[in-house]
Amino acid sequence: MRHTLSVLLFLGWFHAAFGQSSPAAQIETLNKGIQTVYDAIVAEDGSVDYAELHRRPELQAHLQAFIDFIRDFDPDTLSDTTEKIALLSNTYNVFTLAGVNRAWPVPSVRKIRPMFGFFTKKEWRVGGRKVSLNNVESDWLRPMDVRIHFIINCASVSCPRLDKRVLTAENVETVMEEATLRFLNNKDKNVFDETRREWHLSKIFDWYQKDWGKQPDVVAFVHKYRPDLKGWEPQRIRYLEYDWALNGSVSGETN
Repeated sequence: MRHTLSVLLFLGWFHAAFGQSSPAAQIETLNKGIQTVYDAIVAEDGSVDYAELHRRPELQAHLQAFIDFIRDFDPDTLSDTTEKIALLSNTYNVFTLAGVNRAWPVPSVRKIRPMFGFFTKKEWRVGGRKVSLNNVESDWLRPMDVRIHFIINCASVSCPRLDKRVLTAENVETVMEEATLRFLNNKDKNVFDETRREWHLSKIFDWYQKDWGKQPDVVAFVHKYRPDLKGWEPQRIRYLEYDWALNGSVSGETN
């Protein structure tokens, strides 16, 4: 009860002071709050301590403050693309964390709702619009930069990891490049079999084929981040099974 009262008082004070600031200042403040959450629950390898998040109402309050802001803020009012990518990627990641926390404890996001309902149900709001996680990804993020696939986190083992850094207009380009390079060099996420001349890529490349184009375009994209593979091209591209187990454990011990 004391924790709940403290959180309510914090949110009341926060919103009263918050409303006097410019959108840019508000976003900066919110980012600091989300960074506090990441510092507490995200390990260096990207695994997430959801149990710790669930134990600490003050961390949940930072997520809720962000959710309350983006509910009424229209990201399309941002003219800078990097600023927009950063805000919407943070939005996706915050919604994901909050969604897992609401259902806690749970072994997989696919157990929260049947099939892919965790991603398709319109249970969030952005700029007054009712949206799903898929809406945030496909309506806003995907048209801006293909590398967003490596900075948004679906709370699952096969997903690109959640970076410990909150995204900002200043760091999002660097983080996207590093995340893409890291993902394509991760032997658990992508396998390059030179003997059989086959690439076994993450299912992400299958689900979002339109974002990369035809096979020569996929090959060119991979070669950019894996120059060691430029000496050969695959005769066939296959896709790995996706592991939907949560990228953290019920006990609080990370995978």
